[in-house]
Amino acid sequence: MIEESLYKSTQWAVLEPNDANTSTKVRAMTANYLTDKWRDGALAGSKPEHALFVNCGLGNTMTQQDIIEGRLIVQLGLAVVRPAEFIVLRFDLKVPTS
Repeated sequence: MIEESLYKSTQWAVLEPNDANTSTKVRAMTANYLTDKWRDGALAGSKPEHALFVNCGLGNTMTQQDIIEGRLIVQLGLAVVRPAEFIVLRFDLKVPTS
């Protein structure tokens, strides 16, 4: 459910330039959504940083070649309450090339 919700809610990025500003917006929006899920009790951990992480950007999840080819790559980790393990998800968005 979380993966599908995030994928759908980041579709606006496919119309944006593949730059640091877009990566920052996607990362912040994703982290805010997941922090809300943590507050609702869907994620384990006493602090948000124990429950989740979000990575997106050049030198982190993307190379210069990914940017040239129009890939915006988001990686996130979740400490879900059930089945009580940390899950890592990755989704790629195709964005305009420069």
